Amino acid sequence: MQPYVPPANPDTQQLVEYLQGSAESERVSLSRELHDELGGLLVSVVMDVAFAEQNLQIDDGLRLRLGRVRHSLAQAIDLKRRMIEHLRPSILDNFGLFQALRWEVKTRCNEAHLMCNETYPVEEPSFTKEALIGLFRIGQEFLNIALGQPSVSTIHITVAVDADALRIVVSHDGSAALSQNDEFAIRSTAHRAQTFDGQLSLRKLGEEGAVYCAQLPLARLTQ
Repeated sequence: MQPYVPPANPDTQQLVEYLQGSAESERVSLSRELHDELGGLLVSVVMDVAFAEQNLQIDDGLRLRLGRVRHSLAQAIDLKRRMIEHLRPSILDNFGLFQALRWEVKTRCNEAHLMCNETYPVEEPSFTKEALIGLFRIGQEFLNIALGQPSVSTIHITVAVDADALRIVVSHDGSAALSQNDEFAIRSTAHRAQTFDGQLSLRKLGEEGAVYCAQLPLARLTQ
């Protein structure tokens, strides 16, 4: 498996690290605002609709309309929840990297009606806050690339930890035809791995199938 090395340019690496860090900060800020501000507004409207149904003189037609309003509000609340989880999965902070990756892989594969096979260590190291989101984004980006390939039916993800390194490996059985967007995603992910002194490796499996691997030194990831 040949290492993928983005063009060597310290200024570019620093710029990418800044942009990725800034994007994560914006995601956190937006998810909090959605949870606190939008969540509060939606709950308030739900309570007002419930009050109207229980205390006002309304006919069957208006009651039917209020029922549709409640249904739409429930859909809006669910959309808000999904947006928050997409921006910054709460499971990542509450239960750790491995559970967050399990949730991401199973959710995405179920949506795409694909088989998924997963392997994780029994115990999770004590990752730094920066490593936690960085590793999750690497796994997430690998998954995005794999799911975007033609004729994929099965996704495999393996996370392995030894005394010196952590590896995230995602493979699929579809065509290995990377688009320009995939190339950009791989380059961005390689820069993210370099933030932790890690590297990416890519390998095609004949005419069908490919493997994407990130290997990072454990000492740069843990507290």
